Amino acid sequence: MKRMICVCLLSTLLFVACKKKEQSGTEVGKTANAAAKMAVCGKEILTDKPVKAGETGIILPAGTKLCITPDNMEIRVELPEGYAFLSKEISFTEKALPVFATYACYCSVVNNACQVFYADGLGFGCLQSSCTGSCTGKFTYKGYSVDRVIHLADKEAFFSLPEVQEMIRVISNNVSPLEAYGKFSVLGVSFYLVQQEKVFLEKASCDCEGTQACMLKVINLPPRTGEPAAKKIYFCEGGCNGCELTIN
Repeated sequence: MKRMICVCLLSTLLFVACKKKEQSGTEVGKTANAAAKMAVCGKEILTDKPVKAGETGIILPAGTKLCITPDNMEIRVELPEGYAFLSKEISFTEKALPVFATYACYCSVVNNACQVFYADGLGFGCLQSSCTGSCTGKFTYKGYSVDRVIHLADKEAFFSLPEVQEMIRVISNNVSPLEAYGKFSVLGVSFYLVQQEKVFLEKASCDCEGTQACMLKVINLPPRTGEPAAKKIYFCEGGCNGCELTIN
């Protein structure tokens, strides 16, 4: 009987000790993660006005989050809601555009380093650091070059971009000419490719909580040699929540 009591007591003590050990491990992990997060950014900035990014020609909108690494080797950028980076190198099959990118400066001389700097009112730039050649700054996303910042909330401007229109042409090549219309999306932004306009317009509508703020818009893709007519894409746009094109 005494042996059984001792065994039970010992098991209980071991269980409690292990539980405490697990809790301590979790707490240590949280502390380590917090420390790592703090170490990632030497300086954090939330911009209150548009920022020019050096010689890239890219203008970052107000509300962009900047994370300058402690060694000043790169600036990590997060765009505000409604904006995204566009890269010609990213496949159009990507479901969404990236809102993150990294700005770094590269030296023309091998094994030499450049540093980055950010100055309020001046924007981004490169510092020579140990570089004995010239420094060039650029944005990248997962190794891809970033070409520009686009405003996703402005659908008309988005669908007018040559890169986006080229992506739509690739999609349209796989659509039967007998198909009256179809819903597609490019880089996460939806639209309707319309080939029989009368049929489509009889069923299409833009509604936003019963207001007139949501409007039906169309963009004609310039016809190419051999195409019978210009391709048309339709979408809804307006200053209200839930402005989407629906088919009745």
